[in-house]
Amino acid sequence: MSDPLARHFPQLAASLPRRRLGSLPVPVERLPSLAAELGAGQLMVKRDDLSGDAYGGNKVRKLEYLLGDALARACNAVMTFGAVGSNHLLATAVYARQCGLRCYGVVTPQPPAPAVAAKLRYHALLGTELVLAEGMRGVEDCAAALLAAHPGGPSRVYRIPWGGSSWLGAVGFVAAALELAQQLTEPPDYIYLANGTMGTSVGLAIGCRLLRWPTRIVAVRVAPFPLNNEEILERLFQSTIAELVRRDPSFPALEDPWVNIGLRDEFLGDGYAIPTPGALEAIELLRERAGLTLDETYTGKAMAALIADARAGRLAGRRTLFWHSYSSRPFPDELAQAAVERLPAALQPYLAADTTQR
Repeated sequence: MSDPLARHFPQLAASLPRRRLGSLPVPVERLPSLAAELGAGQLMVKRDDLSGDAYGGNKVRKLEYLLGDALARACNAVMTFGAVGSNHLLATAVYARQCGLRCYGVVTPQPPAPAVAAKLRYHALLGTELVLAEGMRGVEDCAAALLAAHPGGPSRVYRIPWGGSSWLGAVGFVAAALELAQQLTEPPDYIYLANGTMGTSVGLAIGCRLLRWPTRIVAVRVAPFPLNNEEILERLFQSTIAELVRRDPSFPALEDPWVNIGLRDEFLGDGYAIPTPGALEAIELLRERAGLTLDETYTGKAMAALIADARAGRLAGRRTLFWHSYSSRPFPDELAQAAVERLPAALQPYLAADTTQR
């Protein structure tokens, strides 16, 4: 399949730095038995869990442009942000290393769990340089200290925002919507997805409008309010449109981000990375019925929303697509030998939940 963005907007695509990292396109799979069980019309899943050979998930599409930009600017390191068990931070570290870039991560606390410990072990294997901030207020101080100490100076460090959600990161999902159009004969009525730092939701919403699809993006909130709210979504939408129009005047100057996005807050539960009964049920149901691996923090909550809506009759006779944004790629066999003692002392307590060597 040719580059869908270049096919629709060649001038825009030519102006964007891109480092190909992913195994794209990823397939769309249909789940007729599960659709019948839930009372949905048609149910499909977009397998972004397979988006990269080394590490999958939705971050790969963003990183193709973000790391491409870092390399184009002659940076020798990247810095990004996330909770201790952030999928985004781990994906950035994996692909930064492939690109020959040093990776710094400023992390914030989250509840301990085996999955968090495994990701820290992976960071130890990769050599990611992590610093634990004492909550959101300490993030910028930690970032400034890392920048000041970087060999070659701060200008050689490329800063990637939380979740990779900048206008450039969102482009990855504008292209993803165009990719989806090459795989379907009819547009979905709904696309359900985990809505963290909003770049995936904004990019897909823009892409669907370019296609003149009636599709509604059901963005299920999974992240804390400072990173996930209406004001941030509006700013990200506006900055993305402004930059794409500047680079390619043929790109439509879309207005009103709420035309095809709906935010759903009621499935977050008690907070970020805290499992809900609905998410746990969704994880088990998709494992048994479809052989898919969801997670407690992101995709489990998004699928819980889809299941609840289907059982309420809202998806009867509808074409519904679930965007599977959690990596299903296995961690490397060498993980057990990772030198976790090199991780900062502040992160060592998270390793108490480590099951790698048990």
